Amino acid sequence: MDGIVLKVPSSLKLMSLVRNTVKHYLEIENVSDRDIFQILSVVDELATNAVEHGYNYGEKNSLIVKVLKEDKKVTMEVEDFGIGFQGEGNSKEEGGMGLNIVRKIVDGIEMIKKEKGLMIRVFKYIEGGKI
Repeated sequence: MDGIVLKVPSSLKLMSLVRNTVKHYLEIENVSDRDIFQILSVVDELATNAVEHGYNYGEKNSLIVKVLKEDKKVTMEVEDFGIGFQGEGNSKEEGGMGLNIVRKIVDGIEMIKKEKGLMIRVFKYIEGGKI
């Protein structure tokens, strides 16, 4: 996979590093500001969910974030090695609101349960780029 691949410790403190790296990559790829904002919202939500829910709020491990721009499509993957996704809730306490927001932003979502952890792959069609 071309694009960027980040492997970071499972810490909320590092979410700004993930966000800034993804933003810089998208800027280099001439993605529009509007699409960058939406993509960063998705990456933030998925990575934060992985840290908060995948690792029982504080268990130390890592997560992998991948972002790839190909033509008019950006694919994002967030993978953790924790307890995995336990279901789809409908309230913030059940963890469902964030994924509902992600679903409204992206054009496709796939959740792949692993023996240990979860990998979420999403894609979004983007505008033609910056002028």
